[in-house]
Amino acid sequence: MKIIKLSIAIAFCFLLTSGNHPFYVSTTEIEFNPKTKEIGIAFKTFPDDLEETLRGFSGKKLDLAKKNNPENNQLIEAYLKKHLSIDVNKIRKELHYLGYELDKEAIWVYFNIPKINSIKLLKVNSDVMYDYKSEQTNIIHITLNGVQSSHKLSAPNTTITIQN
Repeated sequence: MKIIKLSIAIAFCFLLTSGNHPFYVSTTEIEFNPKTKEIGIAFKTFPDDLEETLRGFSGKKLDLAKKNNPENNQLIEAYLKKHLSIDVNKIRKELHYLGYELDKEAIWVYFNIPKINSIKLLKVNSDVMYDYKSEQTNIIHITLNGVQSSHKLSAPNTTITIQN
């Protein structure tokens, strides 16, 4: 029995450290701050998945560990702006790219949308990484006026609409 448990533990550790993982998920956090009149957006996923997605998008191999590489920033910004959009009160808003950071086994990408007076209707469109893996799941956390909600998008679903 101990041998079986040890074998399972070793296999599990190998899966965690092998770079392959059995699920494909990203998280997008969207928060409106009425004091600064700004929407903050933080996108989080596995770096290897984003690298493969960007390789398919651009045809170029890249290493996201090279943070100061301008090409990495350009590709991340272009890809996410194409696959993630936010409409406020029925008006498409421009995402302002702020940069990215690696955090252990994750990559965080940051955007903001300034000059938002109020939000009556928020529409989020996301098909991020659907082109990489059809089983991709995008979890969207939204905070408006202190009220949090969470939503799950899986292909072919791409849209969340919240009336405030």
